[in-house]
Amino acid sequence: MTTIANEIELEPLPAVHFNGKPLVASALPFMASVKVRLAVRVGGAQISVAELLELRQGAVLPLDRLVEQPLDIVVDEHVVARGMLVAVGDHFGVRITEAAALAG
Repeated sequence: MTTIANEIELEPLPAVHFNGKPLVASALPFMASVKVRLAVRVGGAQISVAELLELRQGAVLPLDRLVEQPLDIVVDEHVVARGMLVAVGDHFGVRITEAAALAG
């Protein structure tokens, strides 16, 4: 089976200052200094060990997420927000499009 992979071009993120309310309101001010590990989940795939062992450099592994779907922003395996992939200079970034309803 041949998989066709198309590179996507990301729109550069303009420098903008946002005045919206914070995604997470802190009820306990001292918690602001606690560090958490945030990850962005692009998608996943389920393959057999045999298929995994056959992967080579340049192989394309299709993921279960559509290009138009927002990415999950995850803290401790909990989705806290969703967003779209953007370019920030030479780095990837995520523009927040929706936030989970969090207690605060």
